[in-house]
Amino acid sequence: MDILSHVYRRALGYLFPGVVGFWNQFQVDTTNIPIAIGLILMMYPPLAKVRYEKLGFVFRDFRVLALSLCKTG
Repeated sequence: MDILSHVYRRALGYLFPGVVGFWNQFQVDTTNIPIAIGLILMMYPPLAKVRYEKLGFVFRDFRVLALSLCKTG
């Protein structure tokens, strides 16, 4: 599956060269911001013992989300 996604990304970059510039605009120094956000969202639940049944409530209320991120961060 990794090879298939790699081939897909290479083909996308070859067929649409503007895609590379689009994604690079979200980069700060050597950090790609969308990838960093994705990694944080992916790693946060296992590390924080998230109760999955409550996720809908948390993401519905921005204040609760901001408070929980500030409290744990």
